[in-house]
Amino acid sequence: MANFYKINITPVATTSITTVYTCPAENVALIKSISVYNTHASSGADWILKVFDSSASAAFVYKGEASVTAASKKEFLEGDESTLLVLEEADALHFSTTVTSANVFVSVLEQDRT
Repeated sequence: MANFYKINITPVATTSITTVYTCPAENVALIKSISVYNTHASSGADWILKVFDSSASAAFVYKGEASVTAASKKEFLEGDESTLLVLEEADALHFSTTVTSANVFVSVLEQDRT
């Protein structure tokens, strides 16, 4: 069983739902951090993070952030929230925003189950 530490950075330039991370086949992903930076120079944003559960073929809202100011960052896994998120093979993180400029950073430990 091999461990791989990764950071996945996804620039989001649309208000449509964007897949920002997918757990690879025959892996388990331990997500330690999901940070989003609003790169828009003047507009605030509303953000929604969803977890797609491949075994249920459905996405579920994990957390939303309202009125995130321009040029600021938020962490989705902190404080009273869960500080670790576990994804199984083919599970994914989906992100949507009301502005067309955000960078999503996902720090993950992938454990190969083969």
